[in-house]
Amino acid sequence: MSINRTKSILVVGGSGTIGAHLALRLRDGYKVFATYDRTPTQIPGVTCLPLNVTNRNWVRRIIYTTRPDVILYAAGSNDLILAEDDPRKADHAHTSGPAMILGVAELLSPRFILFSNCYTFDGGRGNYRETDTVIPATALGKAKVGGENFIRGKSLNHVIVRSSPIYARGTGNRMTWFDRLRSGLARGQPVTLPNDEVHSLAPIEGLLDLTEKLIESGPRNKTLHYGGITRLSFYELGKIYAKRFGYNPDLVQVGKPNQPPVLASGIHTALPAGSRLDFSLNSTLAVQALKIQPLLVEEGLDLVEKQLVRGA
Repeated sequence: MSINRTKSILVVGGSGTIGAHLALRLRDGYKVFATYDRTPTQIPGVTCLPLNVTNRNWVRRIIYTTRPDVILYAAGSNDLILAEDDPRKADHAHTSGPAMILGVAELLSPRFILFSNCYTFDGGRGNYRETDTVIPATALGKAKVGGENFIRGKSLNHVIVRSSPIYARGTGNRMTWFDRLRSGLARGQPVTLPNDEVHSLAPIEGLLDLTEKLIESGPRNKTLHYGGITRLSFYELGKIYAKRFGYNPDLVQVGKPNQPPVLASGIHTALPAGSRLDFSLNSTLAVQALKIQPLLVEEGLDLVEKQLVRGA
């Protein structure tokens, strides 16, 4: 893959897990700028800038200072409960934010890559393809769909990447759920994880590989899904991780549901008794279009082990 080292990449949401990992991966091949909102962020080799995505004047200053060839929009929290508690904040991050950034940057005609997620679906059946109708049942999902629709309607050079939840080490700004799992097991302490949802959980490395290819080539004005092959819950992945790395799997215990109860109960009424919500994504289109390798959970943990050995 040809890399243009003079190309400017703007990562909106550089203090989050996905945004920070994107900046770290891309910094050697591009001029990378990463933004943060409330959490001051420093990433070696990356220019980090404060940004409130709802402030049009500040957005304009950032856009015309960085003049991005590619914008990677990864801002906002993917926490379902937080979004239900403050849907206005979720809307600002996932709907108004992309709209503001693209509206200001439109004259520069950047390639716009928007990171969405599996909660655009209702979790009723799983194995969702890009052509399936989105019916979000959560505030987070509704905000994500709003952002998707705006970008799809206004950008002439975009890709929407709907990702399953990823497992990744934190980059220093905050601990991820995967960090909490690892550190708890290492200390011999119980770790609770939700078991009410099934996902095609996947390592962040695959998402980074996919994004690198999209920056230079790949489909235009399309929606792609990213996820692993194995369908399982956070709790089940925790059990597998514990066994793989020699920890006591009994330390991994079922915790509070991930879904807000009122929403989960509404969806569950249409499902067979005892069923879990299934938000798994079918990544066949991305695999075919970009020649990326779909990963089983064992292969994803192989990548984790390599990271740990490197001390990355």
